Amino acid sequence: MTVRTAVVTGGARGIGAAIVARLHEAGLSVASIDVTDPAVPRDGVWDVRCDISDADAVASALDEVTDILGAPTVLVHCAAFQKVAPFAALDPADWDRTFRVNVDGAFHLVRATLPGMRDAGWGRIVVITSSSYFAPPPGMVHYIASKGALTGLVRGLSTELGSHGITVNAVAPGLTGTENARRDLPEEHFALVRSRQAVPRTGEPDDIAAAVAFLASEDAGFISGQTLLVDGGESRV
Repeated sequence: MTVRTAVVTGGARGIGAAIVARLHEAGLSVASIDVTDPAVPRDGVWDVRCDISDADAVASALDEVTDILGAPTVLVHCAAFQKVAPFAALDPADWDRTFRVNVDGAFHLVRATLPGMRDAGWGRIVVITSSSYFAPPPGMVHYIASKGALTGLVRGLSTELGSHGITVNAVAPGLTGTENARRDLPEEHFALVRSRQAVPRTGEPDDIAAAVAFLASEDAGFISGQTLLVDGGESRV
């Protein structure tokens, strides 16, 4: 049995940490790339500090992962920069940082991992986008625009890479009960979102991780260029 190597960005906490745990449980060798360390060390997970907006730092991090775990054939881009602000008051530096992390980071990561996937004739790229692209709330124009760019990246890459045995998909979470979300948002907001969902409970990081694990598996080999909404049915598109 082939033991595949997965790289997960933003894997230190929240949805990313749940994805790391799920892929590790599935038998993959997993590296987490993040700008911070996890709250506690994780057995069997290789944690790498890296700012993915820096192309040289990404190349160095992927070289380290390859040396330790082998060339990655699963890439999950979960890291994101998000700051809520109305468009008219948006600091250009925040617009720039949003795109450098969310979009440029994806570009650097795919470029760094693609040669190994092509050599293997097999690969899975999963990008975390957002249900906000389908139902945009106020104060998030820059974030939504970056997720729209990632949606286009997924569609375009799927066309180019399918003949190499590489699938490319997106998972779009709705409001998810991460530690940060529960700290920053009042319960009333969670209740409002639940009232719009077909499944009337708050989504959890494990809900997103389960969808990612499927798209990263052998069973998902005939699915590419798609966006899977994981939002309890709030966006019925």
